Formats: sequence, structure tokens, C-alpha cells
Amino acid sequence: MVGALSTASPAYAALPAPVADAYVVSTQALGGVVAVAPSPESAYPSGGTRTLVGLDVGPVATTSVLTATTAGNPVDGTASASATVDKLGLDLGVASVALTGVNSTCNATPTGATGSGLIAGGTVTVGLLPVSLQANAPADTRVDVPLVGSIVLNEQTTDADGVLTVNAVHITLLPSLNGANLVIGHAQCGGAEPAAAVPMINPSVAGTGGGAVLAGILATVHVRRRNARSAASTV
Repeated sequence: MVGALSTASPAYAALPAPVADAYVVSTQALGGVVAVAPSPESAYPSGGTRTLVGLDVGPVATTSVLTATTAGNPVDGTASASATVDKLGLDLGVASVALTGVNSTCNATPTGATGSGLIAGGTVTVGLLPVSLQANAPADTRVDVPLVGSIVLNEQTTDADGVLTVNAVHITLLPSLNGANLVIGHAQCGGAEPAAAVPMINPSVAGTGGGAVLAGILATVHVRRRNARSAASTV
């Protein structure tokens, strides 16, 4: 009987409120080259679209528009995130990387999240030898690059709360190159149980015990909103 009840219950995520995060590029420092903070970055709440027209910082160079967008709806427990850039180059010192058509997306509901991190094309050049990167690669496609490190295309991981993280390109350099991490096209999202609707108050009750009923309802709403804000602040 317990098993039947468990099966019938909705598979809500453990989060008290939906969350999302997106950025186009983030790199750790490469020797004497400065690190690049997540840029541009959007996070829900409050969500919205953030853009940069070109970027030339640390190992990153592009004249394209970088766009990161997040959104969410606590009423139905959904969230979404996306990160895009048309062209982007990386100078890793021992190698260079050229990417086109970077597009990462993440969409979450109370029952789970799906997404993809794709590129239209890319190459890694070590010396004079270019290595092609697969377009629209399956999830978690790994490419080992001699003298450089490893690259994972369409990297996808899900944590215990059901939050999905998608990276279109995740480069991990060898320890001799500081073991730095570079992420291009990051989209993260997690759904939550839909927010409960506040019941209507019967006017005939308000004059007697209605005040206590209303106070209890408002207290529940306050606690729920406080928990949602607390959860979002830790992401």
C-alpha cells in the first residue's frame, strides 16, 4: 500500500522554487593571463536577458554578440535558461580554439529538466595541426587533445535536487597548464513544486474565526516566499 501511494505522488523536484542561471563564457586564469568571470550572466530570480557586444579579455576574443537569458514561473514551477554566441576564439598559449554557433538551452518543470549544449562547428589547433570538434555532438562527448587537455562537448550533469547543468564546451587543461577550466555556453535550470494557490476567504467566517484563518494563510505564504528567496540566494 505504501508503494502504491509513493508511485502515485508527483515527482516534484526538491527545490522550494524554480531557479536558473546562464552565461556565455567563464575561464580560470591561464598562467599570466587573467581569468574571465561569467560573462554576460543572467540568473533567475530576477531573470531577464543580458548581452555583451564583443569581448576581449584574458584568453577570450570575439566581436559577436554574447547573450544570456533566464526566466521562471513559481506558479507552475518552471524555469529556463539559454546562452548563445555566433563566433568565439580562445588563446590557450599552446593551442587555439575557434567556435561557431554556440547555443545552450535548459528547460525545467516540476518533474525534471532537459537541455542541450551545441556548436555549429569548431577546431582546436595545436601548432599547425587542427583538430575538428563535432557539430551537434551527443551529450558528454569527450575529445582528448595532446599537450592541451580534454574537451567535453554538450556536457550535462544533474544534481540531487534535479537541477540540470549544460555546458556546450568545457575545456580542462593539463596540470602543467594550471589545470584551468574554461566553459563556453552555460545553461542551468531546476523546477520546483508549483506554488499553492491562496484559498478564498468566506466573508461569513471572517467575523468569527476568520481572522485566525486569514493570519494562518498569510503566514504560510510568507514562509513559502522566504524559503524561495533563501534557496535562490544559495544558487
